[in-house]
Amino acid sequence: MKKQPWIWVLRGAGVLFLLTVLGQALLAGLFVTGDIGFLAMHEVNGSIVGLAAMVWVAAALVLRAPRRMVLVGLGAFLATGAQIGLGHARGLQLHIPLGVLLFGAAVALTTMSFAYRAELT
Repeated sequence: MKKQPWIWVLRGAGVLFLLTVLGQALLAGLFVTGDIGFLAMHEVNGSIVGLAAMVWVAAALVLRAPRRMVLVGLGAFLATGAQIGLGHARGLQLHIPLGVLLFGAAVALTTMSFAYRAELT
């Protein structure tokens, strides 16, 4: 199996996760200023965050990446699910700090994606 395409899937999913997590903060800030329309965009973007995390974990598994990478990705995916649930429940006392944690996870996933070197066979 050629690994190079999967490495690019891993990297693309990491960058998408990072950009959409950053977008979540932007959309939340715009919503708080009073434009209710940004809340719907925040919800859709949150689903994209979850999808990016899922694709990242799948690519890491296909690549047989080190266990630490897979576990960090799985943690980010599960935290994203919790984040979506907290958002729908309006549990802002945990939703906001978890969003900050997800930003750290996004930096970690993206960094690991570009640091990962597999034998390109």
